[in-house]
Amino acid sequence: MKKTRTRKQGSSIVVTLPGAEEVKLKSGKDYMVTYTQNGSIIMVPEITDPFRVAEPDAFYEADYWQDVPAAGKEEI
Repeated sequence: MKKTRTRKQGSSIVVTLPGAEEVKLKSGKDYMVTYTQNGSIIMVPEITDPFRVAEPDAFYEADYWQDVPAAGKEEI
């Protein structure tokens, strides 16, 4: 397990991440940060919204079950 230490820089707290061969970290990449109640910090790489620039019907999936009769309490 690698270890690091926080430091103050202006009004921010900075955490320097040690390098790791198994993880390809890039400088300048944006991350979503979550602070948990137990003190853990979770960083998730920010991705662009694929739905914003999608072509019409790009994420359409045919309804293969439409002709299957209900067999239980599926119907409301």
